[in-house]
Parts: sequence; C-alpha cells; structure tokens
Amino acid sequence: MPMVAASNLPAPLTNGELIQTALLDDVPSSDELAQWLLDKGLDTTDWGKENTKDVSKFWKEIKLNEAGLEVWRTVDGTLQPVRTVHVLRAKVTSPDRYQRGIFLFNTWQQYGDGRTRTRNGLLSEKLTTAEMPLEENLHEVCRRAVTEEEMQRVVESTMKIGPGRPAPKYDPNHKCPLEVVAEHFVDHIIELEPSKSYPGLLTMYHLYTVDIVCTGLPLTDLNTLEFADAQKDGNRPLKYIHAWVWLEWPQIQRYLFEGSVLKETKGKGSFGDADALTTWLSQFDLHMDTWGKGTLKSVDSLFREIENEDSQLELWGRHDGVPMLMRVTHVLQLRVTSSDPSLKGKFLFSTWAEATNGKRRVTHTLPAMKLTLKDMPYDLEKFTTCASALLADQLTNVVDIHYRFTADSSLSDCEPSGVQMGDLHFVEQRHDVEESPSYRGLFTMYHLYCMEAECTGLPISDFASMDLKGGAIYSLKGWTWASAQRVMDMMRHRSLVLEREQGQAMQLWQNMSKESLDTVGRLDELLRQLSNPESEREQSLAESRELLSLLETKLMDASGQKSSRHDDSPSRKGRSFVETLPPSMLAAMEMSSIASDKFMEETQWKQVEAAKVNKKESNGSG
Repeated sequence: MPMVAASNLPAPLTNGELIQTALLDDVPSSDELAQWLLDKGLDTTDWGKENTKDVSKFWKEIKLNEAGLEVWRTVDGTLQPVRTVHVLRAKVTSPDRYQRGIFLFNTWQQYGDGRTRTRNGLLSEKLTTAEMPLEENLHEVCRRAVTEEEMQRVVESTMKIGPGRPAPKYDPNHKCPLEVVAEHFVDHIIELEPSKSYPGLLTMYHLYTVDIVCTGLPLTDLNTLEFADAQKDGNRPLKYIHAWVWLEWPQIQRYLFEGSVLKETKGKGSFGDADALTTWLSQFDLHMDTWGKGTLKSVDSLFREIENEDSQLELWGRHDGVPMLMRVTHVLQLRVTSSDPSLKGKFLFSTWAEATNGKRRVTHTLPAMKLTLKDMPYDLEKFTTCASALLADQLTNVVDIHYRFTADSSLSDCEPSGVQMGDLHFVEQRHDVEESPSYRGLFTMYHLYCMEAECTGLPISDFASMDLKGGAIYSLKGWTWASAQRVMDMMRHRSLVLEREQGQAMQLWQNMSKESLDTVGRLDELLRQLSNPESEREQSLAESRELLSLLETKLMDASGQKSSRHDDSPSRKGRSFVETLPPSMLAAMEMSSIASDKFMEETQWKQVEAAKVNKKESNGSG
C-alpha cells in the first residue's frame, strides 16, 4: 500500500512537512502534553469546557495507542499539531461469495440496554498505533477485527433483545466459528477534519478499506454479538447485537454513499505533474494498469485535462462509507433546428462517427462540445459564443452522406455549408453519471447544458461533415434530421441489436467452454496412453502438443468472453451508475453548475412565462 505524498494531502497540509511524531516518552503525562502542545502554538486551557474533552482524555488515547500525535509545518510556515487515527473498513465475505461480489452489510445495531439504531455500514474497527504499519500486520488486524470485535459470536438473524428476551450472557467457553483465510487491501484514504473534541487540533483519519475472506459464515443473513471488555467483577456485558445481510457490492455502495459529502476538489494547480497525479490516484481502487492502452487515455491526458480546466476531480465520502472519486466535466449540447418548413418538428441528430483511421462507431448524439471551467460562470453571451464555435467546428465542412476517409482526405473535399445561427435559447440542464469510456474505473459526472438554435444554410437531407479540433480534422460525422419519435425508434432498434449481440456472445462462450472441456478429456486420454509402454508415443506426443495449442487458443478467447461476462460495473450490467447513487448525494453533486445563478433564474422565468402564454392561447382556441 503506497504512502500518500505530502503534495497529495488535503488542505491545510497540502505540500506540508511532517516535523515530529510525538511518543509517550515525549509527553509522559497530561500536563507535559499540554505544555508540548502550547510550545507548538496550541493552548489547551479551554479544553474540557462545554462539549469538549480535556487534555487528559487525549493523553489517555496516546497512552493506549488509540491515537497518535504529530506536528506538521504548513506551506506558510505555521506549526500544526495533528491527532492521527487509523480506521479499518472491512468488506467481509466468504470464498464463494467473494467471486460473485457479495459481502456482508451491517444494517442495524442494538445496544445491550435494548436501544436500536440504524447502522448501514461495513465492519469498522479502530486500529491502534501499535498495529502500524498496516501492511506488516494486515492478517492479524483482520483476524482481530472479525473474531474479537464485531463478529465475536454468530447467532440467528432473529436474535434481538425485547420483552421476555433479555440480553444474552457472555460465554467464556465459546469459540468464534469464523476464520480469516485471505485479506486483500483495496485502498488507503486520508481525510483531515478540525477536531470537535479538542479545539485547535487537526485530526488526520487514515481510512483503510480491506476485503476480508472468511470461512464459517452461514449462507443466510445473520446477527453477531459483541461484548464489552471485562469489568472489575470479571463480567463482560453485551455491547452490541449487529445485524448483517448479504448484498451485492453495488447495492452496498448505494447505502454507503448516503450521507457522503464533498471532501476535496482537485483542479488546475493541484498536481505538479502527471507523476504527482498518478501517486494521488493510486490511493483508489482504479484500473490504472489499463490506462493509455488501446482506446483508453493515459494519466498524462487526464493531467492535461485538469490543467487546461476542461475537467476537475471531486472526492466524496464519509468515515464509515467508501470513498468515491468523480471526474466532473461540463458539456454544451445543441439542438439544431431549421427554418425550412419541411423540417418543422425535427432536429439534427448524429447517427455515426468515423475516425481518421476509418474506424466507425454508432453515436446517437446531438452536436456537443466540452465547456472550459476558465469562463465560469456562463451567461447567455458565453453560451452563444460556444454555440457558434460548435457550429463552426462540426457543421461547416459538409460532404455527402456516403463519404469515407482515405489517405488523401482533406478539407478541400468539403463544401462550406454557410450555416448561420439565428434564435438561440436555453432548454434545460441535465446530469448524467457513468464510468468514463476514456479512464476505466473512474466515474464521470456530466453536467449537460442543452440549448436550441434555429439555423439556416444546412442541407435538408442526410449529410456528413468533418469535425475539427484545433483547426485539424478530428472525425467524420453522419447527420440526419429526426423527430423525437424517430429518435426513440432508433434507440429501441439499437437496444434490440445489442441484446441480440449479447446473446450471440453468450452462446459463443458456452460453445467454447464445451469444446475446451472436450479437448481436456482427449488430453487426459492421451496422457494415459503415454503412460503405457506399448503405445505409439511419438504420435501421442504430437497430438498432445496440437491439442494443447488448440486449448490455449480457446481458453484465451474464452477468458476474454468471461471477463466481459463477469464484469460487475453497473454499466456492464445494463444499468446506469446513477442508479447506485442515493438521491441526496446526486442532488448535492448536481449543484456545481457553471451557469450563472442570474442566467438560470432568468431562463426559468422565461420558460414559466412562455408556458402561461401557450396555455392562454390554447384555452382561447378551444
């Protein structure tokens, strides 16, 4: 698990320097701790008043290895005392369920006195400073968290304190049936918060997410008992009853995202170079080993995006949830209509795009372009400027619908459309979240601003145009004039085609599996023949080599099919990632519009007034 570089720490410690880690020898008493903090500029005189804790409580945390103490120097030279806390967030599962992405989720807890509270979290355990560094103690930490803490004793899911059902007693002879057989580190996130208990002290939370695979877990939902430490009389009272249910990881994520807040925003200047961005991204469970390969973009590309203010990164999370890294970008969509009467009720719709290498793909989009964050906030004038630039880049250089790129293709093959933009008005702002097609594993929130532009000069039949970026040919796009109903029909047809292709791929996978098993059976037969001294060994060896080569090819093909079949990302399960986000979190994310508040208010007022006029006209004609 990589160390988090100081340059990637949240504010105010970004690019700060760790000056000292205080040990118990440095602060052997609470009084000496208070003096140590005072020497670093933190007066603890008011600690212990109102809802705060006194300095002796913090000293006890240090003594019991529950928290650490560091002092950092910020970039402006200020000394900042920091309380460090380490927390394990565990995704507990069994070996077979781990392969299927199913984990235990703690839905509620009941106190020993019968009170109940909603939990909705993973197994969470505070770690001691003595257990650091975690990589050297990972197995023992996971074993303790499961068998000695929240899952000490497994009971039926119906176990609950109530009338006539007292709290269960501690059984010193009981042995936890669970055994940790594997643990897999997922990520390490650092969060900083001003301490509410110790004013002036900054708390640094080290949050470690780990997959813990256990044997002994029941197939059904379960409850577990957690008992408190032994009291003076030796009794260990019940601390909690934990209720656990088996859920798929996307379902768990939805619950864990609830209550998440924006922790950090990374924009221009946040990273010194692409290597610094790589280091920061390595905290998260991304598929960065695939970036820069095939059609995927590299970390360098993402770094340039951020520095050019084409996008930014947002980190969302909560202490007992999971971190979610979101790439945020803003896009202008243009619904182009025509003043030609024959095209009334229709708008321009892109059906395909062809790269300069001749590769073609289905698009089904409106004309669109990314908006830069440099020009925030956007008003009608700025949107108009962007719309004009979009038309110039995408709809000016027209060719016939059957045109294809060749080695000799150039702008001289085009005819200028003479497109002119007339009336332009704002239609709506929408949002969409999906796994980025360019950066695998990184989700992107698209803020979509749709405007309608009535244009002249465009062909009234289907056509193609060369799309320019920076004055150079970027792609070829096919356009058609379509009504809303026709677009729906096109999307439905596309959906049916994809379903049919998915069925064919599944059948291919099944056929490959059967053929591979048949090949393995034949190999087994040949091996038995080779063990017979009287067999024709050379012929059997030659056939074995041939079958091995064939089997290798089939398995490689089949593994490609299988990897896509078992991909657990929401987009590959036929559902949008938006469905895994709680509405409250999605609403918070959608707040970051680059359109000015005044522009949005004026637009909404105009739309309301237009609706009133239309209603009056409709009533009058009736």
